[in-house]
Amino acid sequence: MEELVDAMTNEDPAKRPSIEEVIRQFAVTLESLRNTKLRSALTSKKVPRIFSAIRQARQYLLTIQYILLRQAAIPNP
Repeated sequence: MEELVDAMTNEDPAKRPSIEEVIRQFAVTLESLRNTKLRSALTSKKVPRIFSAIRQARQYLLTIQYILLRQAAIPNP
């Protein structure tokens, strides 16, 4: 994803990918990720461990809820 974001924010507009290319690259990246990765919590390494543990526990509960409700990790419009 970092490469895609860097390409999209290139200072030279001529070097930026088209929206079609961005969508294609995003789809390829999305296909390569497992549902568990897509449902994992985003945490910073600078956050104290206790807060990370609390956030992770909350994420597990939400993930279980989403799985039981059969909600996709990333919804399709």
